[in-house]
Amino acid sequence: MNATARANQLRQRARHLRQLADAIEAAPVMRLDRYGDVDTWCGTRADLCRATLATNQHQLHAAADDLRWHAYRFEQQAQELDAIARSQIGLAG
Repeated sequence: MNATARANQLRQRARHLRQLADAIEAAPVMRLDRYGDVDTWCGTRADLCRATLATNQHQLHAAADDLRWHAYRFEQQAQELDAIARSQIGLAG
């Protein structure tokens, strides 16, 4: 696989990772905290449930951020491969 094809593949992966991150953050579970106020919960485990939900949502946001970071790195690698391809064309011509 040449540098240009590899760069295009990395860009495609970056787009996919960003779409996955967006889907995670748009998932209904990310809005559950809006419906879990003090009046919603009954019993002795209410605080534990709210804390667990907050922790899980935080983990999902962190995972989405991590996916975006990897997408950014793929884009950087693609740019580096493009530069290599351009320099090879320059050397060959």
